Amino acid sequence: MIDTQQQLQNALTTTFLANLVFLSEYDKDLYYRIDELSRMIENGNYQEKYALDFVLENGNLDIYDIINDKYLYNKIPNKYNKKLVEKVKFDESNSIFTLESLFSIKTPNHIDFNVRFDVQDLNESNLLTQNDIFAYTSSLKDFLDNKKKRLKEIKKFVFIGTLLGRHIPDIVNKIDADIYLVCERNLEIFRLSLFVVDYTILAKNKGVIFSIMDSVLEEEQKIFNFLSINPFENYLIKFSTTGINIDEYIDKILSLYMGIKPTSYDYNRYLYTFVNRSSKNLNTYKTLLLNQIKEKFDIFNDKPVLFLAAGPSLDENIEWIKKNQNKFIIVTIGAAYKKLLANNIRIDMIFTLDEQFEVLNKNQFDDKSVSLISENTIIMASVITDYRILEKFNQKNLFLYEVFIPFHKNNISVSGFSVGEITLFILLNMNVKNLYLIGLDMALNKYDGNSHSIGNEAIAKYDLSNIENDRSFFGLREGVITVKGNLEDEVKTTSLFHTSIKYVQKFLAIKDIDVNVYNVSLHGAYFENSIPTNIDEIKIEKYKNIDFNNKELLNIFEQYSTNIILDESKQDINKQIDFLKDKFLQEFEKTKSFIPKNYKEFFDLEMKLISLITDYEFTNSSIAYILRNYLQIIFPYFSYHFNDLKVKNENKKVNKIKINFEKQIGQIIEDYLSFLEKIKG
Repeated sequence: MIDTQQQLQNALTTTFLANLVFLSEYDKDLYYRIDELSRMIENGNYQEKYALDFVLENGNLDIYDIINDKYLYNKIPNKYNKKLVEKVKFDESNSIFTLESLFSIKTPNHIDFNVRFDVQDLNESNLLTQNDIFAYTSSLKDFLDNKKKRLKEIKKFVFIGTLLGRHIPDIVNKIDADIYLVCERNLEIFRLSLFVVDYTILAKNKGVIFSIMDSVLEEEQKIFNFLSINPFENYLIKFSTTGINIDEYIDKILSLYMGIKPTSYDYNRYLYTFVNRSSKNLNTYKTLLLNQIKEKFDIFNDKPVLFLAAGPSLDENIEWIKKNQNKFIIVTIGAAYKKLLANNIRIDMIFTLDEQFEVLNKNQFDDKSVSLISENTIIMASVITDYRILEKFNQKNLFLYEVFIPFHKNNISVSGFSVGEITLFILLNMNVKNLYLIGLDMALNKYDGNSHSIGNEAIAKYDLSNIENDRSFFGLREGVITVKGNLEDEVKTTSLFHTSIKYVQKFLAIKDIDVNVYNVSLHGAYFENSIPTNIDEIKIEKYKNIDFNNKELLNIFEQYSTNIILDESKQDINKQIDFLKDKFLQEFEKTKSFIPKNYKEFFDLEMKLISLITDYEFTNSSIAYILRNYLQIIFPYFSYHFNDLKVKNENKKVNKIKINFEKQIGQIIEDYLSFLEKIKG
């Protein structure tokens, strides 16, 4: 018996040491944390809460919870592990399914294709995309209604909770996925698993990402990294769970997926709104050269800026704002400025982003409200803003900023989900030194579930008393999740707000070290690298009254803006045009004659073609974004359809979609080239 125990101990130690060698090369941070915990245990500086225990009647190991006097496998580890392995099947069960509902539409939409050159609202752009998608779904006769699909392979897999991990090798041998994500909130439990299971088995393909007792930000980054590998396979992410924190992890994965969701701003919207409107607006209105402003602008060095967004905390602090408005440069957004005017609050700058004329004209910039804007107020609009909105403003005070990828060479552009984080980014690039945030909540009012301040046109109300995790009700705007609060332990937010939070934190992570950003929202979300500040703690007396004259600001903006495309930018545009005409389109014509035998041949062929643009010199161009986005929408659906053991007539189906693919890609390139010609003038 002693010999058997010694043999077991030797085997456990050997496995543990082998795993440490693996982690020391594969994930150094995790290795150091495990090594530190081991040293603390050996030195008596850490009292273990869990212990390995050999269950005689089962002939296997269990985890004994010392504190609560219980076994985590209930003394039936063999049965428990067998059940976990059996639950992993080559179907859609126990998975996170992210394919767009657009692929389930069974009737075409009636929209004139020629409207693409004058897209007026988001619905028209969506209809264009729906019709592109319908060309594929109708030819494949697959509208996501096959509930008995048998998968050929599983590409991405998540282990939620490890316990001792005895089930992991069996599942890996069963599915042989390309990439794995291992999530475990308890470092001590994961350490015990290192004695039992050989984790090197997870690294044989594209590898494994470990998220073990990480901070919130580290955990989110690792999930994002997992989603970024093989993004075409995100349509179906299978998982196995030990039953710990499952809903929390799934919510986080879905929420982070929203940040890279290709239909959030799809290729048609990008091409026919952003590129098309840029081709008109850049040669008509003054566009800020933020790269030059970032280098030379210093007006805000000694003037604190108060950024007022449209979250619920705007209502809570409106009286304080009225009382202290003369201490700050006041910046706001289109969704909030009318409330400020109604409360006799001075506005120095208004930012707007939205491209939809009807929405802005009705809810924000109606003629009466615009007429009330002071002649001293500067308007910052995006290059995608509808010209009918732009025409309403005092042209002397109107400036555009570039979004996505700039057409002005070396200019700073910005991307984000909402005008809130975009305004923050631009203010940081205007070298604001002391920035106070009110209303940039990115969270729901905990008392009434409202998403915005009272009276805001975008306000939505959520029932915070009934927010159980309903997978069928988790959408871009509908899902409610919990995040760290600014001045509270936690707050409720939506998946859309959560994506905006990620953008805010991204921008704050790269701000200059001497910049202070004070988040004054009592019930708002926490932003890393901001300073949570109770409004009563602001030492307002240290600031002098500001007699702000916008003429100086206007003069500088005039100096660092342009309403023409400069020669150096034209050269880059011409370079793109020549490449697309002389190289890409020539290769594109060659692919038309090739007849693929199966989906893999089609995939390889088209990816090789698209890589001419996306992998090389034009990787950061607008056309690269458009094509990547198109592929990220279309190819997950193809992967879903052809990942079926029962798929029939694969070669015929592949050549059907190839015809549609070539038609749609050809149209994109043709229209993009026409817009480039307009931009360069």
